[in-house]
Amino acid sequence: MQVDRVVREASDLVTQETKPSDMAKRIDRLFRPESVVIVGASQKGGFATEVLVNIKKWGFSGATAAVNSRYDQIEGVPCFPSLTAIPYPVGLAVVAVPSAAIPSVLEDCEAAGVGAIQIISSGFAEQGGEGVQKQRWLAEWAERTGIPVVGPNCFGLMNASNRLMAVPLDFHSMKAGGISAVLQSGTFVYSLIGPLLARGIGIGRVVTTGNEACTDLADFINYFVDDQDTQVISCYSEQIKRPREFIKACERAADVGKPIVMIKVGRSEAARQAALTHTGSLVGSDVAIDAVLKKLGVVRVDDIDHLIETAAALSSTKRPRGRRVAFASLSGSAVSLMSDFAESRGIEFPPLPPAVKKRLEAVFPAFGSVSNPLDLTAQSDYDRRILDESLDALATCGAYDVIVWGRGFPAWLDMRGLQGQALTNAAKAAPEVVFAVMGLAGGHFHSSLDPKYPMIEPKAEFDGMPFLQGMDTGLKALSALMDYAEFLRTRKSNNRLSGQWGQRSANYTEAMRILRAAKGDILTEREGKRLLALYGIPVVRESLATDAEEAARIAKDLTFPVAMKVESAQIVHKTDVGGVMLNISSREEVIGAFEKIVASVRSHQPEAEIAGVVVQEMARPGTEMMLGATFDRQFGPVIALGLGGIWVEALNDVRVLLPPFDAADVHTEIGRLRAASVLRGSRGGAKADLDGLADCIVKFGTLCIDLADEVGEIDVNPVILAADGTGLTAVDCLITKKRS
Repeated sequence: MQVDRVVREASDLVTQETKPSDMAKRIDRLFRPESVVIVGASQKGGFATEVLVNIKKWGFSGATAAVNSRYDQIEGVPCFPSLTAIPYPVGLAVVAVPSAAIPSVLEDCEAAGVGAIQIISSGFAEQGGEGVQKQRWLAEWAERTGIPVVGPNCFGLMNASNRLMAVPLDFHSMKAGGISAVLQSGTFVYSLIGPLLARGIGIGRVVTTGNEACTDLADFINYFVDDQDTQVISCYSEQIKRPREFIKACERAADVGKPIVMIKVGRSEAARQAALTHTGSLVGSDVAIDAVLKKLGVVRVDDIDHLIETAAALSSTKRPRGRRVAFASLSGSAVSLMSDFAESRGIEFPPLPPAVKKRLEAVFPAFGSVSNPLDLTAQSDYDRRILDESLDALATCGAYDVIVWGRGFPAWLDMRGLQGQALTNAAKAAPEVVFAVMGLAGGHFHSSLDPKYPMIEPKAEFDGMPFLQGMDTGLKALSALMDYAEFLRTRKSNNRLSGQWGQRSANYTEAMRILRAAKGDILTEREGKRLLALYGIPVVRESLATDAEEAARIAKDLTFPVAMKVESAQIVHKTDVGGVMLNISSREEVIGAFEKIVASVRSHQPEAEIAGVVVQEMARPGTEMMLGATFDRQFGPVIALGLGGIWVEALNDVRVLLPPFDAADVHTEIGRLRAASVLRGSRGGAKADLDGLADCIVKFGTLCIDLADEVGEIDVNPVILAADGTGLTAVDCLITKKRS
């Protein structure tokens, strides 16, 4: 949209990098100011006044004042005519005045030596026109003065530890905790923080970034990585302004094992309409975002409920050793529903080991069914042995990494009751197992069903994890926790996404020579395969013929049968114009094919310049694969692989890799193809040369890193894996240069 474009253009103004440590010190002034002053508060009310009331209500630990020349006090807080008139240092200025008045307010900020600024005011790049210039000026001012500025057009920030609630929203409770948030939406402050606080889950630092004129998502992720109070970083993102800084910040978070969970809007964005290759039509920009976040270990979620539950699960003080889950509940219906529901959410329930099953059958009533998921039956409410034996057996048998205690609805748990004691004992007996308590429904968090029996020691978290709510969101959150633990276990330091920057292989100079020698924006097939061959990717032998007799001589040298294809810079899809003929077996057929191809192309596309006809050896028959790459404007090469030929778009069975990667990474993604069994030789067929394919794709990744600034799309289709399992050949290649 036009608004998004102008916001990006204005935001892109700040290009000078600041050392993370320096920026972290600046951002710390936003969250830990010694004083807060509200500029624009009024006795008539409004956003600025609501911020003032909120700061006062929650007892911010520092001094608080307002700036308005018409009043001596507002809501009991002293009011001054200007920032320079305040008789003590101003740590944070919260500014909510018309955008036209911002320059004079900022001059006052600079003169007063203000430590940090939060601009709630709108009327900048989000409105286009003069607003873009206003935002440009603001960015230049912040860069010159070194004063950190959040906004403009933002909703404020919060720090529960010092009771700084500089947002125009009220909350019913406040609790400091480990979930911090960076939100490019103001309203989401309440959508995220309100439910967390209502469930007794503490928050850390929260910032809404607005237009991100001066500080952005990457800056705050970097800050939260170093913030000892932050355990989980939650994000809502509409744009990633500085991709490289974002990548480095996320990699720093992974280095210290601090999870990031993010809503990144844009899943519905259409793939590029002008894509010339199969790869371009399959791998749109949101696919690139998905792949980037996955490689960085960022957990992507789709909505606020999923964000809340995932942040709660990732708050766990422990990480699962694997993906083996046991589920226990007092409800047989819940067990049945869970069995149907879990697999689609990435959860599997391995069967009970025989010894565990035998142990439980000894204490279960005759009508009970011993399995995983496990129905403890209502009898367990009265027979403590069932609870104790079940939870202890599941925890200590070594067969499970996560144990989920399912409850009918979200409620506190009485830790002095039977369930609380049984869970406590099981957790002590198996400290390496992760325990989760999950309400099968979401909604209001209840204290007790029966007021006649108040809970003695109620809790809303267990074993270092807040209680989860809802079967769908709860299971997704647990799956995300296991995914993140697996990411940390398998992450490789030599395959970091930032590792591609500045890398150039020994083939780079020659590759650039080939690319620059190509006259058109689209390389001919021979030019493309010349690049593939340079990087060690096997290609078919071929030569260009300018007449039928020359074609016949080339075919004889290659040995029959051969393939023949038109070569023209104006023709991308040669089969559409009758420009391809296969399995030509004699001199006479070659001469006839040459004339037929030329005639067909001239009939279908008379304006095309025909350089000649390429005569190729026929590749050995086998399984056809597709290998391709698009080059995302923010994140670089996005490599796709899948079944090729006519199946590539029909099946849409594609896996995505981001370089750098190694052969083991490629094998993992090949194994996740729905067609993986075909490649492994199902139904008696020969196993394809998967080691050769992995090596080919690694080399292709090196090519893509080298040419990332020059190439727009690459499509190698098909790559034929020989039917006898020995070797592969790239048969066709389409490469487009990057559009300026």
